[in-house]
Amino acid sequence: MNHYESEAITRFKDGKAIERVLRWMRADFGSGDARRHQHVRIWATVVMLTAAKLLGATSATLVKYATSGEVSGDYEAVVGYAGIIVQ
Repeated sequence: MNHYESEAITRFKDGKAIERVLRWMRADFGSGDARRHQHVRIWATVVMLTAAKLLGATSATLVKYATSGEVSGDYEAVVGYAGIIVQ
């Protein structure tokens, strides 16, 4: 997810992205919302979610969210990771 910013910024940005993934599965808010999201890596997620919906997926569940700071102890430049089940 987010790369090499502080823990607080990464959690904020990733939280917004995770919320959008979970909301995508509850209601189709269309590509306009994804276009407004400035995070370049969102497009791989948009493609995956679109394919999942076309194949019948109707829900998404956050399994775990963590940052590299939790392992390294460096909270100034972390990478965020999210596990989300789409079904």
